Amino acid sequence: MNMMMKINAFTTETLDVIWAHLHAPDDKFGEDSSNHNITIIVDDELQKKLDEMVSENNASRINGLKVDDEGRTTLKVKSKAFVKKNVRTFPCRDAHANRTDAVPFGGDKVRLRLAPAILTRDDSLSLYLNGCQIIEKNIMDTGGFDATDGFDGSNFIPPVEDKEDEDLPI
Repeated sequence: MNMMMKINAFTTETLDVIWAHLHAPDDKFGEDSSNHNITIIVDDELQKKLDEMVSENNASRINGLKVDDEGRTTLKVKSKAFVKKNVRTFPCRDAHANRTDAVPFGGDKVRLRLAPAILTRDDSLSLYLNGCQIIEKNIMDTGGFDATDGFDGSNFIPPVEDKEDEDLPI
């Protein structure tokens, strides 16, 4: 019994990442539901593509699509393919389409290869993650601070405690 009707896969334009769990399987809800996943902001072009797929396939809704606390439309897509193969990190590509050990995190920009399917149980549209291309890494994550003059901790080495003093009475 076929539980889904597959639709042709497609590659998105560059999108902003909100959250990604591609460095290791997300097993928050147990090992049986482990998956790699990524949440992106839906731009106007992707929204148009999603609307077309819903219309053409009479889908009841899009799974993983929601409006977040900041009013942004987001889409969470998942993949179990590499979890089933015991691959810890979801394989990604860099901007030149070469394999990379890097994975995206919030603030990065990516293109995604998505495989849509209509689930026959409720006629909903699910989009499965087939690939991820990192276009821009947010390597300058400053934790919300601007750079200023002062302490440069990039080469800081913490002092080694003198263990001999621990046994001395106070």
